[in-house]
Amino acid sequence: MERKVLNRYVIQFKGLKTGAHNFQFAVDDAFFNEFDKSLIPGGELTVDVDFFKHSTMLELKFKIHGTVDVPCDRCLEIFTIPTSFEGEVIVKISNSIPEEFSDDVWHIDSNEHEINLAQYIYESICLSIPIQRHHGMLGTSTDDCDQEMLRKLNKLSPEANEEEDGEANNDSRWDKLKDLLKN
Repeated sequence: MERKVLNRYVIQFKGLKTGAHNFQFAVDDAFFNEFDKSLIPGGELTVDVDFFKHSTMLELKFKIHGTVDVPCDRCLEIFTIPTSFEGEVIVKISNSIPEEFSDDVWHIDSNEHEINLAQYIYESICLSIPIQRHHGMLGTSTDDCDQEMLRKLNKLSPEANEEEDGEANNDSRWDKLKDLLKN
């Protein structure tokens, strides 16, 4: 199955003159939907690519900025955060492609005439978002979290279950290990 949305992120470099070129791409919800099990359900970003063509290689400098929709780690509600990324890739054009690969240096066959940047753009956006994402991380109130979901989670937490059960489920086999934790 061909993914037409991802074809928007292709640069046809064979017909370009040697030298500097500039490309701009828009990333939206349709882009993120093309990736199976995407961590990002949507977003609005702009990708600026400074493209330098040489006779046997290409230099690409990326600047990505905009907002992405991510699930809150606390309440699972989707919210929007700003993100940005800057990166650089060298593409070497030759008839022999080495077995070793690098994230920053790509190798393509001299018969190729285009390069698809969609996967690189997606991975760069994923790497640019913080590991922990939650309401309040941008200085806003944590009250933005879905309070009903938080109540349900608190009710199911191990601490809440211990309080409800009291000492009824205390397993004496673990007492010696608990003593080690106290020391």
